[in-house]
Amino acid sequence: MSERFPTLAGLIAPHSLQHFLEHHWEREHLHVVGRPDEARASLVSLEAVDAMLTTRVNRHPDVSVVNATNPVEPEDYTDGEDLVDPIRVARLFAAGGTIIINNLDQYSPRVRALVSQLEAELRVHAQANLYLTRGGAQGFAAHYDSHDVILVQVIGQKQWRLYDSPKGLPMRGERFDPAATKPGERTAELLLQPGGVLYIPRGLMHDAVAVDDGPSMHVTIGLHAFRWSEVLLEALAAQALVDPDLRAGLPLGALRSDASVDALREAMRARVDRLLEAMRWDDVSPRLLAQFDRDHKEHLPGLMIDAVTPITAETVFVRRGGVHAEVALDGEALVLTVDGRSTRWPAAVAPMLTAALTHEGPFRMADLGDDLDDPGKLTLLRRLLGEGAVSIAR
Repeated sequence: MSERFPTLAGLIAPHSLQHFLEHHWEREHLHVVGRPDEARASLVSLEAVDAMLTTRVNRHPDVSVVNATNPVEPEDYTDGEDLVDPIRVARLFAAGGTIIINNLDQYSPRVRALVSQLEAELRVHAQANLYLTRGGAQGFAAHYDSHDVILVQVIGQKQWRLYDSPKGLPMRGERFDPAATKPGERTAELLLQPGGVLYIPRGLMHDAVAVDDGPSMHVTIGLHAFRWSEVLLEALAAQALVDPDLRAGLPLGALRSDASVDALREAMRARVDRLLEAMRWDDVSPRLLAQFDRDHKEHLPGLMIDAVTPITAETVFVRRGGVHAEVALDGEALVLTVDGRSTRWPAAVAPMLTAALTHEGPFRMADLGDDLDDPGKLTLLRRLLGEGAVSIAR
C-alpha cells in the first residue's frame, strides 16, 4: 500500500497507511507527533511567508485575515479593488488576527511539489493553505470543513480541540453555518508541535488556539475526493445519452395533487432498475479522470532548461514526480497521456516507453533496452522531456 501512496505514507509516518485508510480516513482524526528536525517542519519558512506578504502584489481572498474574537472584514485590510495592504495586515496580525495565504502551492515550489505528488498518487484534487497566528490567538471558532484536511505544523505550537461530527460527511461545497450547527461534546484535545501532523475528516468540528509562547504557523492540505453521489450522477448522465426513456418528460399533471403517486413511483423505480442494470464503472471513470486531469496541479521545474540542454548517451534522467502518465494501445499505435495531454507513438517503442515511465531512480539511455538504436532512443527521450514525463537529473 505504501508503494502506491508513498507521499501520503510519508506524511503520516510512522503510522501504518493501511491502518489509516481502514480506520481513520473519513472516520476519525489521526495525530502524528512530530519533531522539529523532521523534514515536515521545514515545509515553508517564516522568511518565505514574509516575502509572499511584503514583496508580492496580493489580492483578497488569496490573502485574508480572520479573528475568532474580533471579526475582521476584507475592507479592513484591502483597498477598493481587493488589493491587500501589508501594513494593515501586519497591524491586524499584531492585534490577534490570523493571516491566511490561500493556494499556497501557487507561491511555494516545495508545497507545490507535495500537492502535485499527492494528487498524482491519490487521483484527488488537493489544495494547500497557510495559517499564521500570534501566540494566544484564535483564527476561527469551532467549525467543520466540507473536505478532508491534513495539517502540518511548521512553526510554534497549536492546541487543537475536536468535537463531534453532527453533519457526518458534508457534501462538496456545503458551507458551515454557525447559526445552525453548534459544537457538541469535546472528544479530544491535542498539542501540535513542529513536524507534527493532524488529519481531520470532513464534518468533524474543531477549533484551535496558538500556544502563548510565540507565533504558530501550519499548512493545511485539503483533499477533495470524488463522492459516490457524484459517480452515480455521472453514471446517470452517461446512460441518459443512450436511453431515450431517461430523457422523457414527466407525464403532464404529474405535480398535481390528484396525480397517481403509485404510478409515478413505479415509473421512477423502473428507470432506476434499468439504470442499475446498465451502469458500468468503465463508463464513468474516464469522465472523472478527465475532470481530474483538467485541474491537476502540475509541478514541472526545469522543463524549459531541459528543452535547451543537449542530451547524450551519458545524460542521466529521472521519472518526473507528481505527473499522471499512462500508456494505452489504440489500434496499432500507442497513446501516451501525461496530465491529460495525449500524444501518439509507434507501437514498437512500447517496451522502452514503459521502461522510462516505470524506472525507479536515475537512468541512462542504455537502461531502456535495445529495441531502438541510439538515435531512436535519443528521439524518444527528447519527446518524453518535452511532454514533462521525465526530466534531466541535476
